[in-house]
Amino acid sequence: MNRRDFLRNILNATMGMALVRTIYPMPAQASATKGKSLLDGMLIIDPHAHPDMNPEYWKGPSAGFRFMKEVGVAASGYSAIGDFWQKSILSGSYYDIARKMIDYWVNTIVPKGDVKLVLKMSDISEPGTGIPGAILALEGGDALEGRTDRVDEFYKIGVRIITIVRVHNNELGDMMRPLPDLDPGPYNGGLTPKGRAVIDRMQELGMVVDVAHASTATLKDVAAHCKKPIIDSHIQFCDTGKNCGRARPWKEMEWIASTGGVVCSSPAGWEKKPGKTFRDWANELLEMKKNIGIDHIGIGTDDGSGFSKVSGYKDIRDLGKLAEVLTDVGFTREELAAFMGKNVYRVLGKYLL
Repeated sequence: MNRRDFLRNILNATMGMALVRTIYPMPAQASATKGKSLLDGMLIIDPHAHPDMNPEYWKGPSAGFRFMKEVGVAASGYSAIGDFWQKSILSGSYYDIARKMIDYWVNTIVPKGDVKLVLKMSDISEPGTGIPGAILALEGGDALEGRTDRVDEFYKIGVRIITIVRVHNNELGDMMRPLPDLDPGPYNGGLTPKGRAVIDRMQELGMVVDVAHASTATLKDVAAHCKKPIIDSHIQFCDTGKNCGRARPWKEMEWIASTGGVVCSSPAGWEKKPGKTFRDWANELLEMKKNIGIDHIGIGTDDGSGFSKVSGYKDIRDLGKLAEVLTDVGFTREELAAFMGKNVYRVLGKYLL
């Protein structure tokens, strides 16, 4: 073959590849821009994040109302910490720290008009209208000290979600996984009598019971005791059946679903599975849909936590990337809408009258 024929063959091959790519374009990578259009008009509710945290107590990357507004989030959990593991470097009790975090939002962030408190269902704006809603939450029931009057107090200042345990076994129940170099304290063997009283009062007032971080025994007791749906606000699926750490097997997710509740999948906490991709996350959500039903799955970003995330996920603005890949694996628009917020909205409707 002479040089002229060689160049002609190369040109023909290049043109052929261009034609193939025109007819069968290369699959696009997940992008927030393309995925954002999938979310337009959807009610997006994230029941667990750490937006606009008090800088006195939170040095990590905090999510914020600007990100919520950009992606069209109708409401997000503003989660104060009720059992800070770094208490040794802070002043005051767990109760004092939680109050200061919440008071910062109520007295500094909300008055600026960038977010509004969600105290009842009508405070959640329709998609694309109004300003984002802040659902005040308490992550870790240590701040309650097992007292029902504390439940009343937090309700009066606007808290509408309480995660009953977090990094310690407390007066209410037990947590899932001890943190390194942190004594979790004595185990109770499940939900305690004080825990039952606290949950009863929460459900009387209209505060969502969140079982994120709760041990298997505690979750089982809570699911059997509650008269209203419960949520796990940020969790992943455990496919080993043992040594799950901060993840749950099917049976535990089924207990939550049996109450009419929602298991909220989080991009955070993939430290045991490095390199987790959006496709991996979407396939896991597909399995969750098949096993516990589309009505019982939701999103719970834990944004602002600082923990490791799915590869390519930085903050809530990347929900568009997830939406794109969920569509690719077979989620319909109706199923995507249920996952992104309608399911959590339904649970909130049982509490926030």
